[in-house]
Amino acid sequence: MHSQTSTTQTGNQEQVQQEKDEMQQQTRILVNMLFARFKAVYTHKFASAYANPDEVKLAKREWAIAIKGFKEPLLAYAVERSKETYAWPPTIAEFLQLISKAYGAYGLTDPRKAYLEACRCRINPLEFSWSHPAVYHAAATTGWYSLKSDEEIRTWPVFEKNYNEVVDRIVQGEVLEVPNVPLIENRQEDHLAQLIPDLVQKTGLPEGDVACLLYYLKKTKGTQIRARYRAKSLSDLKQKGFDIILPD
Repeated sequence: MHSQTSTTQTGNQEQVQQEKDEMQQQTRILVNMLFARFKAVYTHKFASAYANPDEVKLAKREWAIAIKGFKEPLLAYAVERSKETYAWPPTIAEFLQLISKAYGAYGLTDPRKAYLEACRCRINPLEFSWSHPAVYHAAATTGWYSLKSDEEIRTWPVFEKNYNEVVDRIVQGEVLEVPNVPLIENRQEDHLAQLIPDLVQKTGLPEGDVACLLYYLKKTKGTQIRARYRAKSLSDLKQKGFDIILPD
């Protein structure tokens, strides 16, 4: 009999490898696009910089490592800036500086700074002062709990991928915003205002005790901390002799 766990792990490994292969193929396409643009812009100067096929092959390998993860619109922006800035084809370091300026042109920060910013958010993401909504949305997709508790070797690649996808949406014209905090808090308070009297009537417990039992509702829905607080409240109710199901 085959192990379900083994089958699942194999499936996940195949998916990861497929995504890796697709990213490598996309990077190769982008590098070829860059070299074609450089050749058209710098003509004989490009030919002088890359005199033979072996040099071109080695150069493309280094460029592929350098630009991995960057989307085409940002690379195209950097090419346009290189035409204005450099008389000769830019080095990798010079081109990466132009990409950083490209992020700034859209009011964004680069992926690494965005990741460090997301990791600094330790409490309520909706109340954090984000440099750009893109960082919030990339972090939310990555997972707040994962960013707080998992090692960087696991969270950084995931966040980088998510952030680049969000950046691509912004470059294409999409407008993103951080969800409005007051509206969410008002809905929570209205919900609590309805639940507390109902639970007081069912249990006969003081209103203060009931408010403590329902404190978990103030935590973000779907998070582990909310689930832990809810489980504790259910346990407390059971110890007091009440078999009551609390809302998720």
